[in-house]
Amino acid sequence: MNGWSYGYWDRSLDVDGSYDQSTDFRHLRHFGSDPVNRLSGHTEFTTGKLWYLEDGRYYTSIWAEGGHPHGNMDLGSYVKSEQWAVRRWVSSVNGHIAISGHAGKAMPWGENWSGTVKFLIVAGGKRIYETEVGDGGKQYTVGATVQAGTPVDFLIGPGTAIGVAKFTATLTASSEHKE
Repeated sequence: MNGWSYGYWDRSLDVDGSYDQSTDFRHLRHFGSDPVNRLSGHTEFTTGKLWYLEDGRYYTSIWAEGGHPHGNMDLGSYVKSEQWAVRRWVSSVNGHIAISGHAGKAMPWGENWSGTVKFLIVAGGKRIYETEVGDGGKQYTVGATVQAGTPVDFLIGPGTAIGVAKFTATLTASSEHKE
């Protein structure tokens, strides 16, 4: 799908707790509507069908403009586990790219959803963007040098809370070196 794939990082099972693109990215298994969590039915913050891990057991899910991480907090019958939603683009170009977009929470309501969510961009093993934001969010622009086959991962993780987050990305060729 134009170089994009959808997955997650289970930080709870990660021995060193640090994201490694080559070993920690796992593909999400399910695509479609999530009848238990019902995130796909909320057009105010999703784009309809989404990728998800295990509906009703985890909130871990991702779609074209955002996603929902899963946290270690008490969520009733849901498993306690820290999982980050990951959207991956594999470069088909060589050179400098500019990446810009918006990172922020899209669902600032509810007891378990107030607080912050973390955002991370990793390109070719290097962290090129990292922030933690609450309600609203912010625009970002970063740069990276890539080669054909370089993975660029966009991660959404729990901060002081979990919740639906918007994490958009526009990638363009750039003559300017901004690493």
